[in-house]
Amino acid sequence: MKDIFELESSTEIDAAHSYIVSYSHLIRFASNIQTLTATELVVLSHMVYGWMPTILNLHLPDEPDGLDKITRILEKARQKGCISYDELSQLKALVNNSVVGASKLLHFTAPEHFPIWDSKIYRFCYENEPHQYRVNSVDHYLTYINQLKELVADQRFPDLHKNVNDKLGYSVTPLRAIELIMFLNADI
Repeated sequence: MKDIFELESSTEIDAAHSYIVSYSHLIRFASNIQTLTATELVVLSHMVYGWMPTILNLHLPDEPDGLDKITRILEKARQKGCISYDELSQLKALVNNSVVGASKLLHFTAPEHFPIWDSKIYRFCYENEPHQYRVNSVDHYLTYINQLKELVADQRFPDLHKNVNDKLGYSVTPLRAIELIMFLNADI
């Protein structure tokens, strides 16, 4: 993996770009949700897919309270800041059977605990082709979360975080700051 601490200083962030402007509004909207219900889960799922080039297809669980069960998983992840392999697999199954969609849903409900994961991040982390079967791995996403937590613990991180916030013109969580540097430098 490339060194994000070296890359940050040369990374330009266009604060007027739609992707950057939209993020702060989406995160603000999601942070105002006091209690997650099935309605909020469905609306947030559509919101994050509106930020993606893929159309959402909710794969609703067959069981009568299946959507409520997934909502409880998301609420637990939001409250506790962690998610198990099985829980993530269930959330993934709901949103297009996609770890990318699940990661964005998790991120917007608990940005301090869950980073965004997509093909560009996979390419940055693994330096090889982001084939769907690779990117859609629950194991890869859970490993990525731990890798980012290690980067946050690095003594150089506070400077990186401050610089990213300054470039953006608004504050983001530590995980978002790292993910953004990775995203913007994935094709270098």
